[in-house]
Amino acid sequence: MRFSGKTVIVTGVASGLGRAVAQSLAKEGAKLVLVDRAKHQLEDFVLALSSGEAEAVEVVGDVSQEKTSKQAVALALSRFGTLDILINNAGINPTGTISQTDPTTWQQALDINLKSAYLFCREAIPHMVKAGRGVIVNTASIAGQRASTAESVYGVSKAGLIMLTRTIARDYGPKGIRANAICPGVLESVMADRLTRMSADQIAARDQRFAPTVPLGRLGTYEEIAKATLFLASEEASYVNGAQLTVDGGLTA
Repeated sequence: MRFSGKTVIVTGVASGLGRAVAQSLAKEGAKLVLVDRAKHQLEDFVLALSSGEAEAVEVVGDVSQEKTSKQAVALALSRFGTLDILINNAGINPTGTISQTDPTTWQQALDINLKSAYLFCREAIPHMVKAGRGVIVNTASIAGQRASTAESVYGVSKAGLIMLTRTIARDYGPKGIRANAICPGVLESVMADRLTRMSADQIAARDQRFAPTVPLGRLGTYEEIAKATLFLASEEASYVNGAQLTVDGGLTA
């Protein structure tokens, strides 16, 4: 198993992509520190993983708060003795143009999508430097590579996350740390925060609208993005550093 003996922190795991990533890592032997603000969902998920052969512990907290990153890194070290991989996956996607996005929403998106990755990287990197190795994978988006309609703050936050990834790769590559970004395209399921804004019919209409625009003729799945994320986190990607791995079915080709 590719991650046997490896300790991995994953943020934003209560649902969606983070959940799929954590499940895949558990199947491949990783020791997991899982972070989310959704207390009951997180605790149920960790319990389900732990009932099998997986080793998993939870940190309930707001990823945009420094204390959460400190708690997660401290728990990884105290419980498992090492921190090998950090996957910054937590994110929200409030839709709207600039004029439709109020300052509170703008700041919240930047805090959760970008500031949280900075905080977790800042806390984890010194321990990785001390160990002489480490891997960081940040969940960005094709919205951070090109402008998308009515996704102003989401696009800005993901573009910033891509640049954060690249600066880490350049600054800490000489210390044995790799940092890469995964850039998903349009997926079959929408992000959790959008579920509160879209009805089932609206989601179905969205899927029907977007699927024909993808060269592969369909939307992606969380499981497919998780596979690409695990590739970047694994030794199979040992010479991949500072990359943006686009997984979008050819949508941006």
